[in-house]
Amino acid sequence: MTGLLEFDEVDFMNEANAEHHVTDMYNNANLVLRRADKFELVVHFKNRAFDESRDLVYLEFGIGVSPAALSGTKQKLEIGKTTDEDVWSCELLENKKENKSVYLSVNIPSDAIIGKYNVVCEITKKAGGKHKQRHTLPKIAVIFNPFSKSDDVYMENEEDRHEYVLNDHGVIFAGSWNRIGKIQWTFGQFDEGILDVVFKMFTRDNRYKANPVKSLKRRNSPVYVARVLSAMSNMNDDNGVVAGNWSGNYSDGKSPTDWNGSVKILKQWMKLKRGVNYGQCWVFSGVLTTVLRAVGIPARPVTNFNSAHDREYNMSIDKFYYANGTEANISSGDSIWNFHVWNDCWMKRPDLPTGYDGWQSVDSTPQEPSEKVFQCGPAPVKAIKNGEINIGSDTDFLFGEVNADVTNFLVDDSDKIVKRLKVDSRHVGRNISTKAPGSNQRLDITDQYKYKEGTTEERAAFEKAKLRGRLPPWHKHIKVQPEGDINIDIMMKTAKTITGTPIEFAVSVENATGSTMDCIVITRLESMFYNGQLKSGIKKVETKTSLKGQERYLFVMSASFAEYGFVLTHDRAVRCSVSVRNTKNDNLYMDSRTTVLKHPKCVKLTVPQTLNKGQFDIRYHITNPFPSTLSICKLNIDGSGFSGEAVDQEVKIENPIPSGGSVSGTITATAHRRGKKIIVANLESQEVKSIKAKAIMFVN
Repeated sequence: MTGLLEFDEVDFMNEANAEHHVTDMYNNANLVLRRADKFELVVHFKNRAFDESRDLVYLEFGIGVSPAALSGTKQKLEIGKTTDEDVWSCELLENKKENKSVYLSVNIPSDAIIGKYNVVCEITKKAGGKHKQRHTLPKIAVIFNPFSKSDDVYMENEEDRHEYVLNDHGVIFAGSWNRIGKIQWTFGQFDEGILDVVFKMFTRDNRYKANPVKSLKRRNSPVYVARVLSAMSNMNDDNGVVAGNWSGNYSDGKSPTDWNGSVKILKQWMKLKRGVNYGQCWVFSGVLTTVLRAVGIPARPVTNFNSAHDREYNMSIDKFYYANGTEANISSGDSIWNFHVWNDCWMKRPDLPTGYDGWQSVDSTPQEPSEKVFQCGPAPVKAIKNGEINIGSDTDFLFGEVNADVTNFLVDDSDKIVKRLKVDSRHVGRNISTKAPGSNQRLDITDQYKYKEGTTEERAAFEKAKLRGRLPPWHKHIKVQPEGDINIDIMMKTAKTITGTPIEFAVSVENATGSTMDCIVITRLESMFYNGQLKSGIKKVETKTSLKGQERYLFVMSASFAEYGFVLTHDRAVRCSVSVRNTKNDNLYMDSRTTVLKHPKCVKLTVPQTLNKGQFDIRYHITNPFPSTLSICKLNIDGSGFSGEAVDQEVKIENPIPSGGSVSGTITATAHRRGKKIIVANLESQEVKSIKAKAIMFVN
């Protein structure tokens, strides 16, 4: 038999390769493969069997618009005797002449570029091979490999890999440091089209637009990939995925609390080619978790309570107050959020000195630009803990978020600073939390981010970090008020405050001196956004009292639902602020406590406990336990591995639900993937926002 060997077809052995590469859960049109591993395929020929003495067969893998061998974006592999784990290579496993087929093994090295590859099979002759055939094969997607020791994202512990790579549902912690709540979130990294969305994020990044080849070559590094995805998860600078909004007005989009997961957001961005309205920190973190896990980088959402936003990078959050205890409208740009959510991702750091491998912090919430782009990290958590703010990217900003001091100043009516009232070194960075592997319990990781408050190590890290910052002039040569003459203690009267019931704060004001003190005590209840911004006052009480030495003044500050319900934010945060002014010397003492209300259970989802893949019903039952009617109600449902009416459309409740009333309905969905599945619902109304529910089912 003579003539050029003729290509017939290829079998990528999708099922076997996907199982071996732990990618069989991806609902993707192309075979998904992890680098730092091999995959097998079969090439069939038409006219005759492959003859090693006469034929040359190449497999060509190219990434990008114009792949080239010189730039490392094209790999042309000749069938060889063995594979080399350090480079792209192809080994002939078996030449089945009777079937006119060759069985091949292709090695994808541990430094391969992440993305979608075009694949071509080229056939020619060894002697006088002027003629050749080129056949386009199905594309493959290459991602990082946390299962391989040779990959920079390798994670040794199997339970951790299951949680931080393979888990497509989780919880994000929110609320306040003393009232920690959970947000159910569907990551959906394996859902149809999601991996393609991530690859599109790479090419819409401004770095790629400026220099596609350089960007592609750097995409073999998880450090670079994590930084790009932190930028592209927000729409600032580069028309990325989510538009942030902290105004309270979401009329031209969805409220951040409407979202239950990342999939709808990412698909909407892909379809509309613009930022999706709207998100706040937990939404940005949920999306970033999804896209990092989708490309194989282990990732976890991290919640920092009493999180500082230090715009001046001086490790001090400066607050200014008038004599009556109200905050002055003097903006240093600093703020303290009830909570803030960012991400940790797991990787080696060959670009840094030894000792900084492991968890790296990245933040996609657009707060401060880094290198003129709204991106943050990756910063080694070990460097954050030790105040080594020059190690990694944006470590100074992240250190301030968890360990800045809070400094209060008194100003007069002309906003001139009179004196420093107090420095609190323990307020910022409390109960830093993430989901525990294998359960929905909270894992406290504060000790990973900072030393115990007040210890020598903690203050040493703070002083080291502060060296880079420059304190404003009002920190120097200013009168300092003695601290400790008045002790203020604010506590909730009940362990949980349910929306619709009265809010009650128990307040204690103690004269810690040995002398009588005449005081004016002003107490305020205020409705707050979670980022520390005031929405509206609820109630104010001013009292004059004379306190003997060591005497305590005890009282309760309360508000009914009629007083607070109409000004409650989506975040359900209420702050009690107490100021005590000594009328003799005008010394001012202040404290505050924020609580987050908990909604009663009023949405129930009913689904089959077990079912086979295919269509099923979701029944919802909504009751109204609140003292007012719920109007303009809408229900959003999400779940990973589902499609259909339930997850594609918003359920609008036609009629208002009166107090004590209820409404029920049924919607359909289709299950595509086996395993334990969690369905999450969010109910919004004009009067009460962000009412959540979930249901669990097992798909065979």
